[in-house]
Amino acid sequence: MPKFLSFWTVAHAAVAVAGLAGIGTAFAQGKDISVLERGASLATAGDCVACHTAPGGKPFAGGLVISSPMGGIVSSNITPDQGTGIGTYTEADFAKALRQGVRKDGAHLYPAMPYPSYSAITDADIHAMYEYFMHGVQPVIQTNPKTALNFPFNIRAMMIGWNLLFSGPPPATGDSQHMSQIERGHYLADALEHCGTCHTPRNFLLAERGGEYLGGATLAGWYAPNITSSVRSGIGDWSEDDLVQYLRSGSVPGRSQAAGMMGEAVEHSLSKLSDDDLRAIAAYIKQVPAIENGPGDRPRDRYGSAQPVLDIQKPKLDREDVLFPMDGKRTYVNNCAACHGLDGAGAADHFTPSLFSNAVVGAPNPDNLIMAIVHGVDRDANGQHVLMPGFGPDSDVQRLSDTEIANLANYLTKTFGSGDHHVTADYVLTARNGGPLPGLVRNLPYLITGAGVAVLALVGVFVGWLLRRR
Repeated sequence: MPKFLSFWTVAHAAVAVAGLAGIGTAFAQGKDISVLERGASLATAGDCVACHTAPGGKPFAGGLVISSPMGGIVSSNITPDQGTGIGTYTEADFAKALRQGVRKDGAHLYPAMPYPSYSAITDADIHAMYEYFMHGVQPVIQTNPKTALNFPFNIRAMMIGWNLLFSGPPPATGDSQHMSQIERGHYLADALEHCGTCHTPRNFLLAERGGEYLGGATLAGWYAPNITSSVRSGIGDWSEDDLVQYLRSGSVPGRSQAAGMMGEAVEHSLSKLSDDDLRAIAAYIKQVPAIENGPGDRPRDRYGSAQPVLDIQKPKLDREDVLFPMDGKRTYVNNCAACHGLDGAGAADHFTPSLFSNAVVGAPNPDNLIMAIVHGVDRDANGQHVLMPGFGPDSDVQRLSDTEIANLANYLTKTFGSGDHHVTADYVLTARNGGPLPGLVRNLPYLITGAGVAVLALVGVFVGWLLRRR
């Protein structure tokens, strides 16, 4: 069954950093270990293992199905196996795939592979990554299913035109290890961590809108928030220490907690970076020009306060056996209050976060709150495992209906956050199915019909011209 990016289940998070320990010394014999270690570090910063490892599968062997509005995209085997992986790739082939999204056989990759960001990786870092994947990763013989998107997206040649319009920046110059702090942060955030891939909204053709860089975007039902320097709409009220702590651990009490795709980016990539690298990313993010797009009157992590202990009265029913969806308050008491407290204050040690001064509950839209309720939180970073069970209809714990989830979300945002968002059951269903379809996919039937009519009209004009000539 296809999985959204937000449900990566990958091998041990340290596989990219400690990958050399898992292979025989004969495999890397005669190679510069410092270059292999450098390549492993870069692969971790690029979060390669997350997409290229299927649930329960071997690292980098591919097979993960990444759901997209166009259909399921199957990640490739990027181990150095010569039959099913990239073992026959030259360094030039590797660079072309990474920077331009073109495989050795000439087929075009889809930008679920963030090659528009990877295009900026330096030549020296491409070399180190190539050496690591060829000589520091265990080859795995694994043939994965082919990606089969819906028409017309299954025509890979269409990506030629897309790439001409939306190619990434040229490779950075110089030594990435000796850049200034801001330059280093820019390189890490854009070229390797590809922050803009999630946090920048997309245009009609699904390319990043350059003028709204890091201004927030919807992705697979989640919302990657505005992380510009805006105090009201972004994270301008965060200190550099706050941001470093969040990148390292996924949690800043009284501000926010990472879940979904961001939780996994923290677990598998960001938490493995050095303090200097995290400082560089934080310094760079803090000076990104502000984008003001939040409807609220304050930062999203500055809403709400502890509430009086709840008093829930049993509803009066004509029949005691009538089944009915619980209202938000009752759903909260039955499912959430044991951990978050009847007053919403969470645990004294912040292991269970408060629901006020919480960027998820105070956000201008309820998407991340809904997805956290549906799918829970499972994050292992900085030596701490954070687990909140999911409560969605497919949960193994407490299955709440879409109506109950909508009621709960409205209750939480009204009581502790930015106000009642009037979430409906249909909104919840759309969110947990991947969010609303982008305009390109939604309007595709009309576009195809229009193109067909245009072709027929041109044929008619040509035929009329021929008849007139005769």
